[in-house]
Amino acid sequence: MARTFEFHGGVYPPERKQRSLVPVRHATLPSHVVLSLDQHAGRPARAIVAVGDRVSVGTPIARRDGMISADLHASISGTVTHSDALAITVEGDGHDTWQRLPPLDWRSVDTEPLLARLEQSGVVGLGGAGFPTHIKARLGEQQRIDTLVVNAAECEPYITADDLTLQGFAGDVLDGAQLIASLCDARQIVVGIEDNKPEAIQALEHAMATSQPLPVTLSVIATRYPSGGERQLIKALLDRDVPHQGLPADVGVLCHNPGTLLAALRAVRDGEPLVERLVTLTGDALADPGNRWVRIGTPIATLLEEAGLQRATLDQLIEGGPMMGTSLADTDGVIRKATNCLIAATRQELPPSPPESPCIRCGACEDVCPAHLLPQQLHWYARAKDDDKLAHYRLFDCIECNACSYVCPSHIPLVTDYRSAKTRLRHQRLEAAKAEHAKHRFEWRQARLAREEAQKQARRQARLAKQTSGQPTGAQSTSPQADLRSLRIAQTAAKAAVRKAEKNLARAAQQDPGESHEDLETQLATAQENLRAADAHLADARNASAPQETR
Repeated sequence: MARTFEFHGGVYPPERKQRSLVPVRHATLPSHVVLSLDQHAGRPARAIVAVGDRVSVGTPIARRDGMISADLHASISGTVTHSDALAITVEGDGHDTWQRLPPLDWRSVDTEPLLARLEQSGVVGLGGAGFPTHIKARLGEQQRIDTLVVNAAECEPYITADDLTLQGFAGDVLDGAQLIASLCDARQIVVGIEDNKPEAIQALEHAMATSQPLPVTLSVIATRYPSGGERQLIKALLDRDVPHQGLPADVGVLCHNPGTLLAALRAVRDGEPLVERLVTLTGDALADPGNRWVRIGTPIATLLEEAGLQRATLDQLIEGGPMMGTSLADTDGVIRKATNCLIAATRQELPPSPPESPCIRCGACEDVCPAHLLPQQLHWYARAKDDDKLAHYRLFDCIECNACSYVCPSHIPLVTDYRSAKTRLRHQRLEAAKAEHAKHRFEWRQARLAREEAQKQARRQARLAKQTSGQPTGAQSTSPQADLRSLRIAQTAAKAAVRKAEKNLARAAQQDPGESHEDLETQLATAQENLRAADAHLADARNASAPQETR
């Protein structure tokens, strides 16, 4: 086994994984699905179907809108019964008819067709963030990536979806890792997994026995929450520190979880878009827990009833894990691409937190914080809305793992305070960015108008000078080569602006996948519009100069 390292902090909550460690099954095909258009980081997709349209499994029903967005596909065959800007409903016909794309051999196909296939298949990160995989695979074009990390830690209590994925599909997961590694030009693959998954570790070792294009290292780390956080896992596996407000790519690393890699491989090798995922169904209020392959858009109530939901004992329903998951008010929701677990808990299983009491300054929260933060100070300044101090104490480095709240003897909802402060600060930044962007657009327009007016004056003066000197008015006073050179420079600058806008948007979307980035999307759209104008002007100039060059 490879050498591992230590990260700061962490806690040891009860694992409670055993109940769902049973053979994987397929959930019953739902009678209908509700497919929301915003189940990924970035902008919601745009619906391309109408009520009454017939669809098969895999039929595209919504296209990505903007750079950070993802396509959406029908997850059952049937008829579209509802379509608007929020969601699409498909009523099933019971036949489960598929529409697949042609299979591709990733070992022999060029990079661009593979990236296009990931984009067309709507593959996003299945670990929770939902970041479009085809965008993440392009990071190698902007930053040097030397290592692909397979994040198989699955440190949250209850969740076993990645564990069961590896037990059943370890070879496919490693093939998917080789695929993504080839797209980002990584030189090695490192699999990080906690030592509480012996069957998955054995399956990985067996799969690694076959030859691999890139070297694969299996690193087994001690079970400790939150070892699955990207920063913490990179530290534990590679002893690299992701910089403040930075990304794994800043230290040459790209992280993917097993479910995402399996989905990417199936999209390329089998032509299957992302229409289903493995979901852990667990909790003491379920009589038949386990992991099931579930079609995206399946009603949660239907799924829980199939798993033997005992409504009389259900006290709390959580999407995700108990540490970082979201409490659901009811069972009216649906399975989304990022839904990896549903916990139907009884009151005895997950009792409510006692009332909050004043902080006693024990320092326990600081000891367990995996991000080397001072949660106590962040708590005070968040409630005081002291933005300067929040920035000084690196609020946005908080990964919201809830380790601080878990150990707090005063039962203070620390992470709730941090989330509220982050939301407020993001809103302020968005408004400031919009104002700055509007200012830049106004200044750019004024400069363009002034430049066009100056060009008109220059042409007018040139015509007058020609008339005075007796030259034909149609003669050119400026060099075509000089004009082409200036237009090529303008085109190069426009291309650079587009690349910069794409990089800024991708970085922001990875840092805050759940937030809106309309300002950066607008900046990218403006840069792309300027590039199209520059391309058109250069093409017109070249066409105009072509007859003279042939004389």
